[in-house]
Amino acid sequence: MLGNLVFVVGDNLAGRSDSVDLVPLSRLGALLDAELASGTPPVIVPGQGIEEYEMEILRSALRRRGLPKELLADVSLPPPLKHWEVHKRNPDNVLIAGLQRISENRFEAALRISDRQEMILDHTTGSHITGMVITEVVRQISLAVGERFLLTPSRTPRRFILNSLQTFFHRFLLPLPTRLEYTVEKVTHKGPDRLRFTGRCDVVQADVLAASGSMDMVVMEESRAEEIEARQIHETTHALAELREWPVLQETESTPRLPL
Repeated sequence: MLGNLVFVVGDNLAGRSDSVDLVPLSRLGALLDAELASGTPPVIVPGQGIEEYEMEILRSALRRRGLPKELLADVSLPPPLKHWEVHKRNPDNVLIAGLQRISENRFEAALRISDRQEMILDHTTGSHITGMVITEVVRQISLAVGERFLLTPSRTPRRFILNSLQTFFHRFLLPLPTRLEYTVEKVTHKGPDRLRFTGRCDVVQADVLAASGSMDMVVMEESRAEEIEARQIHETTHALAELREWPVLQETESTPRLPL
């Protein structure tokens, strides 16, 4: 244990970790009991997946054992961004918190991962944050910077369209406090409701670069995007119809029949 200090993270984020320094929420009670039997209980530092609901579970664990509430470190994250900034309706799927402008083209935010985030629930490998989640982080912070800082307020619905997205992984990103540094590299305005911009996101943990990503995105009026989609639907369906070479599974005597 790190000098009588332990990081606690959500169960779905801990993976198969058997570390005494990084433990899932469900294992904290047993750890506290073991430490009480052998020495001084540890200071608990919340990591990713520990939000207000889980914080109350931690407080309750301390109360039941007669331990002071000061053993729970105050590492509170700012609230997650609004749904319109990251284009997510479910707050559990919002990965960005505390976005702020540092200079004209530089921004910072905190990584915020719920233990109920959709990709965490369906894709966990080991005790690190998967590449799928980091890629979504790059996408979400790009959307948020565009919505909040690059576009002017408008009643006209707009669509963000991805041109390219690259992600680079330098080391494992653990489910612990993480800083996001975003730089807008180029902006081209094509009207009040249309622009193209590129940006880079650095994912920094313990002052070390863990991952980075870059995104090239176009923003246009939603009606214009729908026109483009409708035209391509028409073109593609007609092109496929003209091929008239559809694969058909011919059932033969040797074709195995699966039980219903």
